[in-house]
Amino acid sequence: MAMKTGTSGVNSDINVTPFVDICLVLLIIFMVVTPLLSRTLDVSVPPKADNASVIDVATSDQMILTIKGPAESPRLLLNREEIVGGLDGLRERMAELMKGRREKVVFFQSDNEISYDYVVKVMDEMRGGGVEKIGLVTDEALDATGTAAGQ
Repeated sequence: MAMKTGTSGVNSDINVTPFVDICLVLLIIFMVVTPLLSRTLDVSVPPKADNASVIDVATSDQMILTIKGPAESPRLLLNREEIVGGLDGLRERMAELMKGRREKVVFFQSDNEISYDYVVKVMDEMRGGGVEKIGLVTDEALDATGTAAGQ
């Protein structure tokens, strides 16, 4: 391409240099951001069983952590025994219980009125105490009449 010199008229040639600069900057931004977006959380879902059994806490060595009570002052129960210190004492209690266990699994159950933020804090404290796997305990789905679905 030849460059026009000495003319005082309007130049109608397209200058693509700024466009290429912007495209390269966007390409670099996407190359940096894309690996950050691909972080995942591994979840292992058990197969569906027709004859699901109910865990009896009294005869089992399974641990079930339950959050009960009003959203303003929730209580933490481990196998129906209240944890002293609430959220502050949870990490130490979990570390104490997980010390000699081969399988570091705790089942987790929460009332519906407990905030999601508090549930995440409890799960973080459990992980900090040495829990490797957290199982979620669910209730049967209730229909509009208040009875379990499928009955």
